[in-house]
Amino acid sequence: MLSGMRGGAPSDTGPEEPDGLDGPVATVDLQALEHNLGRIRRRLHANTRVLAAVKADAYGHGAVPVARTLSACGVDWFGVATPAEAFALREGGVAGNILLFGPVYRADTLRRLADERVAVTLADDAGLEAAQAAGAARPLRLHLKVDTGMGRLGLPWAAAAALARRAQRAPGIELEAVWTHLARSDEADRAPTLAQLGRFERALEALRAEGIAPALRHAANSAAVFGYPEAHFDLVRPGIALYGYHSDDAVHALEPDLRPVMRLQAPVTFVKRVPAGTPVSYGGTWVAPRETTVATVRIGYADGYPRLLSNRGSVSLHGRSLPVAGRVCMDQILLDAGDLEVRPGDTVTLWGPPGLDAESVARRVGTIAYELLTGVAPRVARRYRG
Repeated sequence: MLSGMRGGAPSDTGPEEPDGLDGPVATVDLQALEHNLGRIRRRLHANTRVLAAVKADAYGHGAVPVARTLSACGVDWFGVATPAEAFALREGGVAGNILLFGPVYRADTLRRLADERVAVTLADDAGLEAAQAAGAARPLRLHLKVDTGMGRLGLPWAAAAALARRAQRAPGIELEAVWTHLARSDEADRAPTLAQLGRFERALEALRAEGIAPALRHAANSAAVFGYPEAHFDLVRPGIALYGYHSDDAVHALEPDLRPVMRLQAPVTFVKRVPAGTPVSYGGTWVAPRETTVATVRIGYADGYPRLLSNRGSVSLHGRSLPVAGRVCMDQILLDAGDLEVRPGDTVTLWGPPGLDAESVARRVGTIAYELLTGVAPRVARRYRG
């Protein structure tokens, strides 16, 4: 396992302790985002394009600012999980192509998606029937999902050609793409992923035998961008790599120069000196082992700092690593600051430069950076740099 800062050298995102924090702030470094896009692009074939996954509010970073930044860098495809996420991009002025990763069956939603030029995943016969019955004014753009081993959405490769044939012939339908999703591309064992790619190739061959050649084929997620160049096809779909992380150390070894894009910080709101033997926070699960300074910080599990980090987390303050003392509360945490000089208004870094990155924090509680990043609550302010 790797510890400390992962993902290469931190980018210059300004001072560690900005003035004037009233509450938690997630600072999003758009230059780091552009850097990570560049690291991805250097792996691609000349004609392979990038579909940036901006679902879940761009993994907590802010979908519209992230998509606008990537659009300015030439990215022309964006992936979302819900119709609401697609509509929010359009309302935010994002004009590029959008793919909705899940199927849609409601007629009114399908009509609006067609009007907004959002492509929709076609996963089964019912999806095609719903698309035909929707009566959209514009052609519905469909991406046929082939289930090659993820087991989540789509038809087995052997059945995909028949559905593609019906979609190709249906009025008001544009069969724009065929795609699959790789379940184990971040594992050291390459056999499962190569087997999935083999099934996908067989699906493509079956489509070609029917005279069907969708304009786009796509399969590669973040891990496959770096580990499986044979999976790049026409589009790749990076997600977590754009935001500075990998899903496994093996992939990190292939591309160690990603930069974390988010830094989560919060202000100290109260400081007190306590004698040895003083319990703090709910349940008194932490008791001061000596006379020490306890600092209260305005962030808690309602902001996205997990309660599981009670007595296990650590943060950065004035260049020092300080442990979380006692249970994480809904809106506050407590720190054992020892003899460090701390004042209300000082800024604590929960993750991101210059402290631990989100993956290192996540591992302390048995989860992944994805969960921490997407769990940063809407009430946490976002600031954008670069």
